Amino acid sequence: MDIWYTRFLHSFILVVLFAAAAAKPYSNNNFTPYIYTSIEPGRDSVDMLSGISARIKNDKIYINWRVTNLRVINYFNIQRLDPKSKEYKTLNKTSRVKFDDYYEKSNDGNGFKVFKYDYEDDPEVDGVYFYRIRSFSVGDELLFTSDDIKIGISGLKNFKLEQNHPNPFNPVTSITYELFDDSYIKLKVFDLIGREVATLVDSKQGAGTYSVEFDANKYSNLTSGIYFYKLETEKYSEVKKMILTK
Repeated sequence: MDIWYTRFLHSFILVVLFAAAAAKPYSNNNFTPYIYTSIEPGRDSVDMLSGISARIKNDKIYINWRVTNLRVINYFNIQRLDPKSKEYKTLNKTSRVKFDDYYEKSNDGNGFKVFKYDYEDDPEVDGVYFYRIRSFSVGDELLFTSDDIKIGISGLKNFKLEQNHPNPFNPVTSITYELFDDSYIKLKVFDLIGREVATLVDSKQGAGTYSVEFDANKYSNLTSGIYFYKLETEKYSEVKKMILTK
């Protein structure tokens, strides 16, 4: 059978199976794949995507896939659908998944080698995410693009808190954070034993990125050492460490 016809047939079967599997419920309380498909390769199949899954653990999304009869593939990249532009964008372009980055290798019932791979994504906000996998040759020729796979996640923080800069600092440092939706927030600084040193923000703010300065000279009796800053919204909070050097 012609290899390109075989790949077309497999892709068609994947579409059908993905559509059927998408209706299956998913629970965040375990590590069970959201959907998983498995295709039996033909005897002349090479570099075939024979399975793909998405699952959640510890607020991260794990994409797992397997390739049967690896021959030409040199690396993979993982793309995620951008909800604003409605276009797929490659995640972490500087860190490709190379052909030899598999976490498990085995033989299937037909004697083919099966290589299993995974990728960890750290989404920032609750929502439904769409992913797809693309494989490339040594010469960067696109070999295949998988059908998309969908998974939803909830319970994530509604903000992103950056490490202060500079750190260590004397006497001024900047604290940057991003709000993903309108929130009432508090940004406070504490000393090493938990005493409040300063309240930098205590108000409702709209979605967006903010930067606040902490000037140690404005507060009496601050000595060199470790301090903490805490960002708190109605539902979530996060604490980071900073160091004052005088």
